[in-house]
Amino acid sequence: MSKYRLALADRCPRVPGASTAKFNVSTTTLPQLGCDTICQTYFKAGLAADVEMFGTSFDSDFYSTASNFTGSAAGDLLKFEFPGTIGVFAGCPPTTTTDLYDYHSWSLLIEDGYAVVVPDYAGLGNNATLHKYLSFPAHASDLYYAMVAACKALPHTFTSECMSVGHSQGGGAVWKLSKSELVKTHGAGEYLGTVALAPARRIYDMTVLTAETILTGSSYASYDRVIPGIDLSFFSATFLQRVQIAELAQACYYSIMSLGYSLTPPEIITNTSALVNNAPFQAWQNATAPANGGTAETPMLIVQGLNDTAVLPEITVRSFNASCLSGNKVHMSLYADMDHTDVLTASSPEWLGFIRDRFARETTSGRCSAIQRTPFDRAHLKAISARHTARPSRQMTLPLNPATTKQLNRLPQKPCVNACQSKMWLIQAMTCRG
Repeated sequence: MSKYRLALADRCPRVPGASTAKFNVSTTTLPQLGCDTICQTYFKAGLAADVEMFGTSFDSDFYSTASNFTGSAAGDLLKFEFPGTIGVFAGCPPTTTTDLYDYHSWSLLIEDGYAVVVPDYAGLGNNATLHKYLSFPAHASDLYYAMVAACKALPHTFTSECMSVGHSQGGGAVWKLSKSELVKTHGAGEYLGTVALAPARRIYDMTVLTAETILTGSSYASYDRVIPGIDLSFFSATFLQRVQIAELAQACYYSIMSLGYSLTPPEIITNTSALVNNAPFQAWQNATAPANGGTAETPMLIVQGLNDTAVLPEITVRSFNASCLSGNKVHMSLYADMDHTDVLTASSPEWLGFIRDRFARETTSGRCSAIQRTPFDRAHLKAISARHTARPSRQMTLPLNPATTKQLNRLPQKPCVNACQSKMWLIQAMTCRG
């Protein structure tokens, strides 16, 4: 497979750029910023994992803002070359990793014969703006204009039709794109549909539902970027000190997440009522999140693991219901015993089939549908997960509210024999990553 890098114009305001990932903070600074011995052990391990993933050689020339940016239009191709959320800082773009941050995700599409465009989010790599984590209108624009630029760079590679597929933050991004006026212009080709895998969407609702969500997320570093002056007093002083460590190191995925591992929920959020009553936070979510009204012209498949503690199933079910009430054609599959990453590969036969059907112009059955899928061999699946887990998990079992539980119990139960069995080795490989 040939690999390319391209830079495109996406009308971002120019701001002073952050430096790229340093991956080094002095051992005297860490305890001064609330990072005790346990924290330092986790942080050191996280830095080592980030260095292995991202390396220490950052191509500043390529990722810097192009000299012809000022006179460009959105979607214009600015740079193109062969190359030599994962984080919120400039030095953490997925395109700097040796495998382009493929965790048995977009490569499944390549194996099925699709040409794939995988853009970095604005603010990852380029220094013209900060990364606005979970600001979905911006993410949707990134996706759309990346496709426009890719078509200009490789005019004979793509067909006149396209779909979008996203996982986690990307799942929310493609959900937002599905309702965007941009896709209705067909500037990137005829838009056929959307696949949202474990889609992050309503971060305020998830944070209120369980403060423990914040333990494994990097979203805490983004709210003051999209809501200047937001009140963060509900966070503990220790937690806010550790955020400064992430800023100093320009930390990426593993190291930024490691900073919360040794803290309990009360040691992160000290004032739950202040969090719940944070009106700017809630207003920002309601203004930018998917499933807040509007109708898409094409169908969407939502896939969600019921053991997911990063994107909570209850919020996904709520968003599914809201989208259906808005008149959208949405199909939801809930996978028992699957967490945030396992569900991607376990469900791949289903979502790859959904994509094939859209390109084949097959119609979907009905406006909305929901189904719950169960493993063909639950005991074997759990044994594999236990044997290959690289580090202890702090995941919780989140009780769903009675209304959601009642809705799930009414869903058809179908064993995912083909799905789970054909991807068992991929699930095992995912678990072994650690």
